[in-house]
Amino acid sequence: MTKEYQDLQHLDNEESDHHQLRRDSQLQEELRALQETLNNFTSSTGAEVTALSSKGDSVGKKMKSLESEVEKLQQDLKEDHSSLLLHVKQFVSDLRSLSCQMAALQGNGSAGTCCPVNWVEHEGSCYWFSRTGKPWPEADRYCRLENAHLVVVTSREEQKFIEHHIGFLNTWMGLSDPDGVWKWVDGTDYEAGYQNWRPGQPDDWSGHGLGGGEDCAHFTNDGRWNDDMCQRPYRWVCETKLGPAA
Repeated sequence: MTKEYQDLQHLDNEESDHHQLRRDSQLQEELRALQETLNNFTSSTGAEVTALSSKGDSVGKKMKSLESEVEKLQQDLKEDHSSLLLHVKQFVSDLRSLSCQMAALQGNGSAGTCCPVNWVEHEGSCYWFSRTGKPWPEADRYCRLENAHLVVVTSREEQKFIEHHIGFLNTWMGLSDPDGVWKWVDGTDYEAGYQNWRPGQPDDWSGHGLGGGEDCAHFTNDGRWNDDMCQRPYRWVCETKLGPAA
Protein backbone atom coordinates (compact mmCIF):
# COMPACT_ATOMS: atom_id res chain seq x y z
CA MET A 1 0.00 0.00 0.00
CA THR A 2 1.48 3.31 -1.03
CA LYS A 3 1.88 6.21 1.26
CA GLU A 4 -0.48 8.31 -0.87
CA TYR A 5 -3.23 5.72 -0.53
CA GLN A 6 -2.74 5.59 3.23
CA ASP A 7 -2.96 9.37 3.41
CA LEU A 8 -6.21 9.35 1.42
CA GLN A 9 -7.66 6.67 3.63
CA HIS A 10 -6.67 8.62 6.69
CA LEU A 11 -8.35 11.71 5.28
CA ASP A 12 -11.51 9.72 4.56
CA ASN A 13 -11.58 8.45 8.12
CA GLU A 14 -11.15 11.94 9.53
CA GLU A 15 -13.90 13.27 7.30
CA SER A 16 -16.16 10.37 8.31
CA ASP A 17 -15.45 11.08 11.99
CA HIS A 18 -16.15 14.74 11.43
CA HIS A 19 -19.50 13.95 9.81
CA GLN A 20 -20.34 11.60 12.67
CA LEU A 21 -19.56 14.29 15.23
CA ARG A 22 -21.75 16.75 13.35
CA ARG A 23 -24.58 14.21 13.25
CA ASP A 24 -24.17 13.50 16.96
CA SER A 25 -24.15 17.21 17.73
CA GLN A 26 -27.23 17.74 15.59
CA LEU A 27 -29.01 14.85 17.30
CA GLN A 28 -28.16 16.28 20.69
CA GLU A 29 -29.52 19.66 19.64
CA GLU A 30 -32.68 18.02 18.37
CA LEU A 31 -32.97 16.02 21.58
CA ARG A 32 -32.52 19.18 23.66
CA ALA A 33 -35.13 20.95 21.55
CA LEU A 34 -37.48 17.99 21.90
CA GLN A 35 -36.86 17.87 25.64
CA GLU A 36 -37.54 21.59 25.95
CA THR A 37 -40.71 21.24 23.88
CA LEU A 38 -41.78 18.32 26.08
CA ASN A 39 -41.03 20.28 29.25
CA ASN A 40 -43.02 23.26 27.95
CA PHE A 41 -45.88 20.98 26.96
CA THR A 42 -45.85 19.28 30.35
CA SER A 43 -45.73 22.61 32.17
CA SER A 44 -48.48 24.06 30.00
CA THR A 45 -50.63 20.97 30.32
CA GLY A 46 -50.11 20.91 34.08
CA ALA A 47 -51.17 24.55 34.34
CA GLU A 48 -54.26 23.84 32.24
CA VAL A 49 -55.13 20.80 34.34
CA THR A 50 -54.69 22.86 37.51
CA ALA A 51 -56.84 25.65 36.06
CA LEU A 52 -59.52 23.17 34.99
CA SER A 53 -59.41 21.52 38.42
CA SER A 54 -59.76 24.91 40.08
CA LYS A 55 -62.67 25.77 37.80
CA GLY A 56 -64.20 22.39 38.55
CA ASP A 57 -63.95 23.06 42.31
CA SER A 58 -65.46 26.50 41.78
CA VAL A 59 -68.32 25.08 39.70
CA GLY A 60 -68.89 22.39 42.34
CA LYS A 61 -69.08 24.99 45.09
CA LYS A 62 -71.47 27.09 43.03
CA MET A 63 -73.65 24.03 42.41
CA LYS A 64 -73.76 23.24 46.12
CA SER A 65 -74.57 26.88 46.89
CA LEU A 66 -77.38 26.86 44.30
CA GLU A 67 -78.74 23.58 45.68
CA SER A 68 -78.74 25.06 49.18
CA GLU A 69 -80.54 28.18 47.95
CA VAL A 70 -83.14 26.08 46.11
CA GLU A 71 -83.75 23.96 49.22
CA LYS A 72 -84.18 27.11 51.33
CA LEU A 73 -86.60 28.59 48.79
CA GLN A 74 -88.60 25.37 48.78
CA GLN A 75 -88.76 25.38 52.59
CA ASP A 76 -89.78 29.05 52.64
CA LEU A 77 -92.48 28.39 50.05
CA LYS A 78 -93.74 25.43 52.07
CA GLU A 79 -93.91 27.55 55.24
CA ASP A 80 -95.54 30.43 53.37
CA HIS A 81 -98.08 28.02 51.89
CA SER A 82 -98.94 26.61 55.33
CA SER A 83 -99.25 30.12 56.76
CA LEU A 84 -101.43 31.21 53.84
CA LEU A 85 -103.74 28.21 54.28
CA LEU A 86 -104.11 29.01 57.97
CA HIS A 87 -104.96 32.65 57.18
CA VAL A 88 -107.48 31.56 54.55
CA LYS A 89 -109.16 29.22 57.03
CA GLN A 90 -109.27 32.03 59.59
CA PHE A 91 -110.74 34.39 56.99
CA VAL A 92 -113.43 31.87 56.04
CA SER A 93 -114.24 31.33 59.72
CA ASP A 94 -114.50 35.09 60.33
CA LEU A 95 -116.69 35.53 57.26
CA ARG A 96 -119.01 32.76 58.40
CA SER A 97 -119.18 34.32 61.87
CA LEU A 98 -120.04 37.74 60.43
CA SER A 99 -122.73 36.23 58.22
CA CYS A 100 -124.18 34.38 61.20
CA GLN A 101 -124.23 37.50 63.37
CA MET A 102 -125.74 39.64 60.62
CA ALA A 103 -128.50 37.07 60.19
CA ALA A 104 -129.14 37.23 63.92
CA LEU A 105 -129.30 41.04 63.84
CA GLN A 106 -131.80 40.92 60.96
CA GLY A 107 -133.89 38.56 63.03
CA ASN A 108 -134.85 36.33 60.12
CA GLY A 109 -134.66 33.18 62.19
CA SER A 110 -131.77 31.62 60.27
CA ALA A 111 -129.02 32.56 62.68
CA GLY A 112 -128.47 29.51 64.86
CA THR A 113 -125.18 29.72 66.78
CA CYS A 114 -122.00 31.67 66.02
CA CYS A 115 -118.39 32.02 67.14
CA PRO A 116 -117.12 35.59 67.71
CA VAL A 117 -115.10 37.15 64.88
CA ASN A 118 -111.44 35.99 64.92
CA TRP A 119 -112.41 32.84 66.82
CA VAL A 120 -112.22 29.36 65.29
CA GLU A 121 -115.14 26.97 65.52
CA HIS A 122 -114.41 23.31 66.25
CA GLU A 123 -116.66 20.51 67.53
CA GLY A 124 -119.15 22.75 69.34
CA SER A 125 -116.58 25.15 70.83
CA CYS A 126 -114.94 28.42 69.79
CA TYR A 127 -111.19 28.96 70.18
CA TRP A 128 -109.08 32.11 70.16
CA PHE A 129 -105.29 31.85 69.66
CA SER A 130 -103.12 34.68 70.94
CA ARG A 131 -100.22 36.14 68.95
CA THR A 132 -98.43 37.62 71.96
CA GLY A 133 -97.32 36.30 75.34
CA LYS A 134 -98.58 36.82 78.89
CA PRO A 135 -98.03 35.15 82.28
CA TRP A 136 -100.61 32.46 83.05
CA PRO A 137 -102.69 34.58 85.51
CA GLU A 138 -102.98 37.43 82.98
CA ALA A 139 -103.88 35.03 80.18
CA ASP A 140 -106.53 33.47 82.43
CA ARG A 141 -107.95 36.95 83.19
CA TYR A 142 -107.99 37.86 79.49
CA CYS A 143 -110.08 34.80 78.61
CA ARG A 144 -112.54 35.47 81.45
CA LEU A 145 -113.05 39.04 80.21
CA GLU A 146 -114.01 37.48 76.85
CA ASN A 147 -116.64 35.30 78.61
CA ALA A 148 -114.37 32.30 77.99
CA HIS A 149 -111.64 30.37 79.80
CA LEU A 150 -108.15 29.06 79.04
CA VAL A 151 -108.47 26.00 76.83
CA VAL A 152 -109.44 22.69 78.44
CA VAL A 153 -108.26 19.63 76.50
CA THR A 154 -110.58 16.63 76.76
CA SER A 155 -109.52 14.37 73.84
CA ARG A 156 -106.69 13.46 71.50
CA GLU A 157 -108.67 14.92 68.61
CA GLU A 158 -108.94 18.30 70.36
CA GLN A 159 -105.23 18.10 71.21
CA LYS A 160 -104.34 17.66 67.51
CA PHE A 161 -106.61 20.57 66.53
CA ILE A 162 -104.84 22.87 69.00
CA GLU A 163 -101.38 21.68 67.92
CA HIS A 164 -102.23 22.55 64.32
CA HIS A 165 -103.01 26.15 65.27
CA ILE A 166 -100.27 26.91 67.80
CA GLY A 167 -97.39 25.41 65.81
CA PHE A 168 -94.19 24.90 67.79
CA LEU A 169 -94.60 27.62 70.43
CA ASN A 170 -95.01 27.24 74.19
CA THR A 171 -98.68 27.99 74.88
CA TRP A 172 -100.64 28.11 78.14
CA MET A 173 -103.69 25.92 78.77
CA GLY A 174 -106.29 26.08 81.53
CA LEU A 175 -104.58 23.61 83.88
CA SER A 176 -102.79 24.55 87.12
CA ASP A 177 -101.96 23.22 90.62
CA PRO A 178 -101.33 26.21 92.92
CA ASP A 179 -102.55 24.06 95.87
CA GLY A 180 -100.64 20.97 94.84
CA VAL A 181 -103.59 19.37 93.01
CA TRP A 182 -103.97 19.72 89.24
CA LYS A 183 -107.30 21.28 88.24
CA TRP A 184 -108.91 22.44 84.99
CA VAL A 185 -110.29 25.97 85.08
CA ASP A 186 -113.82 24.85 84.11
CA GLY A 187 -113.98 22.06 86.69
CA THR A 188 -113.40 19.18 84.26
CA ASP A 189 -112.21 16.03 86.08
CA TYR A 190 -108.41 16.00 85.71
CA GLU A 191 -107.68 12.50 87.03
CA ALA A 192 -110.24 10.76 84.82
CA GLY A 193 -109.70 12.96 81.77
CA TYR A 194 -107.30 13.14 78.85
CA GLN A 195 -103.61 13.83 79.64
CA ASN A 196 -100.61 14.31 77.38
CA TRP A 197 -97.60 15.07 79.59
CA ARG A 198 -94.02 14.75 78.44
CA PRO A 199 -92.15 11.82 80.03
CA GLY A 200 -91.16 12.74 83.59
CA GLN A 201 -93.64 15.64 83.75
CA PRO A 202 -95.09 17.31 85.73
CA ASP A 203 -92.09 17.57 88.08
CA ASP A 204 -92.64 20.91 89.88
CA TRP A 205 -88.99 21.79 89.18
CA SER A 206 -87.57 24.61 91.31
CA GLY A 207 -84.09 24.74 89.77
CA HIS A 208 -84.99 27.54 87.33
CA GLY A 209 -83.85 30.09 89.93
CA LEU A 210 -86.94 32.26 89.50
CA GLY A 211 -88.51 31.37 92.81
CA GLY A 212 -91.09 28.72 93.65
CA GLY A 213 -91.97 25.62 91.70
CA GLU A 214 -93.98 25.05 88.52
CA ASP A 215 -97.73 25.32 88.93
CA CYS A 216 -99.06 26.00 85.43
CA ALA A 217 -99.30 23.67 82.41
CA HIS A 218 -98.48 24.55 78.81
CA PHE A 219 -98.16 22.95 75.38
CA THR A 220 -94.49 22.49 74.40
CA ASN A 221 -92.96 22.68 70.92
CA ASP A 222 -94.00 19.08 70.18
CA GLY A 223 -97.51 19.50 71.58
CA ARG A 224 -96.94 17.48 74.74
CA TRP A 225 -97.54 19.11 78.11
CA ASN A 226 -95.08 20.48 80.67
CA ASP A 227 -95.45 22.29 83.96
CA ASP A 228 -93.66 25.63 84.27
CA MET A 229 -93.42 28.76 86.38
CA CYS A 230 -96.68 30.68 85.91
CA GLN A 231 -94.96 34.05 85.31
CA ARG A 232 -93.36 33.06 82.03
CA PRO A 233 -94.82 35.10 79.12
CA TYR A 234 -96.21 32.34 76.89
CA ARG A 235 -98.94 32.53 74.29
CA TRP A 236 -102.35 31.17 75.25
CA VAL A 237 -105.64 29.77 73.91
CA CYS A 238 -109.12 30.81 75.04
CA GLU A 239 -112.12 28.52 74.67
CA THR A 240 -115.86 28.99 74.99
CA LYS A 241 -118.89 26.93 74.06
CA LEU A 242 -120.54 27.69 70.74
CA GLY A 243 -123.57 29.80 71.58
CA PRO A 244 -126.22 32.10 70.07
CA ALA A 245 -124.94 35.14 68.22
CA ALA A 246 -124.66 38.17 70.49
